[in-house]
Amino acid sequence: MTYLRYLLFAWALIFVAACTDDEVSDYNTYRVSVTLINPLTGNAVPDAEVSFTSSMGNCWKSVSDSSGVAAFRLPAGLYRLSSSAAYVNSDSTHYFLNASTENLVVNAGHCVHGATSVTLTYTASRQGSLIIKELYNGGCQKDDGSGVYQYDKYCTLYNNGQTPLTLTHLALGMVAPYNAQSNAGSNYNEYGRLNYESEGFIPAIQAIWYYPDSLVLQGNEEITIVLNGAIDHTVSYKNSVNLGKAEYYCTYDPTVFTSTSYYPVPSTLIPSSHYWKAVFYGAGTAWPVSTTSPALFIWQSPDSISPQEYANSDTNLFYSGGTQTPTYACRKIPTDWVLDAIEVFTTTSISNRKRMTDNLDAGAVYFTNQQGYTLYRCVDVEATLAVEGNADKLVYGLPSTPDASDGVVTTDPSGIDAEASLANGAVIIYQDTNNSTNDFFERYQSALRD
Repeated sequence: MTYLRYLLFAWALIFVAACTDDEVSDYNTYRVSVTLINPLTGNAVPDAEVSFTSSMGNCWKSVSDSSGVAAFRLPAGLYRLSSSAAYVNSDSTHYFLNASTENLVVNAGHCVHGATSVTLTYTASRQGSLIIKELYNGGCQKDDGSGVYQYDKYCTLYNNGQTPLTLTHLALGMVAPYNAQSNAGSNYNEYGRLNYESEGFIPAIQAIWYYPDSLVLQGNEEITIVLNGAIDHTVSYKNSVNLGKAEYYCTYDPTVFTSTSYYPVPSTLIPSSHYWKAVFYGAGTAWPVSTTSPALFIWQSPDSISPQEYANSDTNLFYSGGTQTPTYACRKIPTDWVLDAIEVFTTTSISNRKRMTDNLDAGAVYFTNQQGYTLYRCVDVEATLAVEGNADKLVYGLPSTPDASDGVVTTDPSGIDAEASLANGAVIIYQDTNNSTNDFFERYQSALRD
């Protein structure tokens, strides 16, 4: 036996010896069981999907059995554990159930007889009908291949219900830190939990945007809010989007944010009544929505206080990471006021960390920026098919693109092309579990380019 072969043989013996006898046949995996608990009833939750995601982005999924236990065999590693479910109580109130835990270690040292068990108690939040349908934030390639253009961000809100919504005191915020991979542990405590998780708020960094009037959205109606550059960007960059249409809204307040790169004068087609206004309490000349990994949310304050009044009050001050300078200044937005949220992780880093609490968003969607891709919400197939006359109007698939060969998801996991279906007269009901891992996918291009 050569010296190298001897070393390999010895290493294998040591590794097997670290496992229990019943693990020898598959020594490189460990049994992990997850028990799921509904906080509203105290009972176990069956038929719920559970996911383990490694620091490299690989994912293992299982479904809880009748006793509320999901079983896994996992290789050694560092994982994020998450799960989502739904619950309807006796008075027909619908709740999202979400839970997650970070930095779960799976290896021989953390397993007893080759196995370990985890109990997850969900957080519960009432189901609403206003959702973020799409977020376009990563920019596109310039026509001549000389670089990236990233001043064309927007998000689209959607009434996912059948009845009209009248929205007053509507506002936008983003959670600190700006990027999921930056200052990754700055807001985590010694137990590996977000230090504001139990305090009932989410930190909105630097500024908030609010709409100074009321908005009315009919059932299954949407609005597009331009976050940067309410102009037709395709005039200069054909791979970009036209954000200068009369029906769009935009964040534009030059008395607060002076960067003309982020905020050129909006298209004359957009009425000034569609401008969102800002309350500024941080540092900078623009609201810098991350081009790699933002955590964006929409919220609504109660009738007794407007968003601008709340955001202007220093009694609601929070400093991200505890650094008491304007750069890290945030406002404590009560989680009960949050209507919907999206957490984004970048595909270019293994240092992503959650910023949203589980009751707002228990997961995250991975995103590749600079390629003109967009984050788009998945179709709720069952609910969409249940709409009378819908089945014959649904369009499946998307045009083939070069991106498919690079592993980029180009269509909804269900195969339904929501935008083409909407154009064909279908009613689309989107999936909404308060878990971006399940609710969003990376689409091959902006829906506004279809």
